[in-house]
Amino acid sequence: MLLLKWKSCITAITLTAISLTASKSALAASLYSVTDLGSLTGETYSYATDINDSGEVAINSSGRSFFYSNGSVKKISPLPGDNQLGVTGINNLGQVVGNSVGNNNFTGNDPFLYSNGITQPLAIQDAIPYAINDRTQIVGGAIGLGPFLYSNGTATSIGIPGTVAYGLNNLGQVVGILNSNTGFLYENGQTTNLGTLPGDGYSVANDINDSGQVVGGSGLTGVDDSRAFLYSSSTGLQDLGRLRPTDLFSFGVGINNLGQAVGFSGTNHDFYAADGNGLRAFLYSDNTLYDLNDLIAPGSDPGFTLTVASAINNNGQIVGRGAVNGELHAFLLTPTSSVSVAEPTSSVPILSFGAIVTLFAAFKHKRHSSSAAIQQTS
Repeated sequence: MLLLKWKSCITAITLTAISLTASKSALAASLYSVTDLGSLTGETYSYATDINDSGEVAINSSGRSFFYSNGSVKKISPLPGDNQLGVTGINNLGQVVGNSVGNNNFTGNDPFLYSNGITQPLAIQDAIPYAINDRTQIVGGAIGLGPFLYSNGTATSIGIPGTVAYGLNNLGQVVGILNSNTGFLYENGQTTNLGTLPGDGYSVANDINDSGQVVGGSGLTGVDDSRAFLYSSSTGLQDLGRLRPTDLFSFGVGINNLGQAVGFSGTNHDFYAADGNGLRAFLYSDNTLYDLNDLIAPGSDPGFTLTVASAINNNGQIVGRGAVNGELHAFLLTPTSSVSVAEPTSSVPILSFGAIVTLFAAFKHKRHSSSAAIQQTS
């Protein structure tokens, strides 16, 4: 079923390849303190999916989900009759979306809205919601409807079956992946195919900020060989590169209104690996790709290897998952200071469009999760 797969334009264009090579110069970047959210859940397996501007976080574990706020976590209850759930998005009102199920075969997804401690069903069946904005508009994918926009108790199809919506901003712009396996941007009733980076056959748009900047991944065949990208209407698709020359993939997952993007890069295709080998969470800021493991403030490292960053809020806080003592834990990074750090030593290819590209045509393949069949990108 396409919904449960990974959150996995032809015009004349001129491409200019720019190589950001090793340099002795330094750039200003934040250092971060690390909060082990996984230890607060009391579980050996957990991952954070989203964060709002108040620092509240949506967290999944094995069949259970949690709401983090002000240093403590609260367990989110499934819908009546169900026994498993997974959460995907949170807005600045502290509302969380996800889906609830009553068995282990990942059928009968029951989408819900969690608000003020209460889990309420949405008036749509066989669907998975992936994101919610501050207007309580919700997007996702549903059997039959395809990509949907849920607002004021009504779900409206914004595409054809096989297409899934993964992100939206406060202006109602929506991004995701088409059934043609290319990312799309939907606004004002029109769908734009974002296409792919040169030579690729796949792309997915995962998140969009209020300026219309989009983050995602483009690859030959899928996420396993993808390169993270940043899109805007003025620049088209920009290749953000990979952290190391030996990395096999990179993938952009979240973006804030400052244009800072987060995701992961590496060689290990087990994106939920608890050993930390072959995966590194990244931050893209000021035209530079940083390994977040290099930005941890002294004295604030609880033994983590940060493997995947899934979201960043407008205050620069970052959530995701990482390996610690052989377990997979959700984490929260909070900026502590701005310092000069060495520029990355590897060459990072950045592809920029030398001509404005009109892209027509256009699925944020989210990763498989053992929790209520929730697909997460990161």
